[in-house]
Amino acid sequence: MGDQHPTVAIRLNNLAILLRDTNRIKEAEPLLRRALKILDSFRAQTGHEHPGYQSLSVNFQALQKMMGSKNSD
Repeated sequence: MGDQHPTVAIRLNNLAILLRDTNRIKEAEPLLRRALKILDSFRAQTGHEHPGYQSLSVNFQALQKMMGSKNSD
């Protein structure tokens, strides 16, 4: 499949959520960024949004919010 396949993005998302849920948000952030980049590339190549893009985007936004609250502690 290769490291740019959408399935890789979904796996990265799942791992990032596990890291987030175990309070390792700084480790989760680059994984979600990479996953979004893969799905952005998918959209550019196919002209279609991947079905998992919206949930991944919501996860990334939630993580960013968590990181903001952690930084203000």
